Amino acid sequence: MEELQRAVARLQDQLDLMVFRPLQKRAFESSAKCCDGNKPQRDFHACLERAGQPTAQAERGITVELGEFSGRVQRCAQTCADKAHGVVEKKGEEAAQAQMEKCVNECGVFYTKELSEIESKLMKQWKP
Repeated sequence: MEELQRAVARLQDQLDLMVFRPLQKRAFESSAKCCDGNKPQRDFHACLERAGQPTAQAERGITVELGEFSGRVQRCAQTCADKAHGVVEKKGEEAAQAQMEKCVNECGVFYTKELSEIESKLMKQWKP
């Protein structure tokens, strides 16, 4: 699971550098252009809102994708805990703990591989 946590942190850093910062830069540049001219206040605010839309869309999309991923990881870990609970009564706490660790590590390995697929998908979908 530690490897998975490091992989998630690396993905977040990549998303920040490759997706969010360029989108923020574009939003700021577009927002600055909104200040040009003598637009009525309503048009000015609409312009500012449009400037921030791509960033907001990326944030929502990526948050949903990573939230779903997190849910799958949590369900896997919960399944491991459920299995270990059944082992406690049959084989004792040490055996249950060993099974739990093995199972959670398997979840981590599986989802670390899946995370690289998610990274490719997110970069393809949201990279400006």
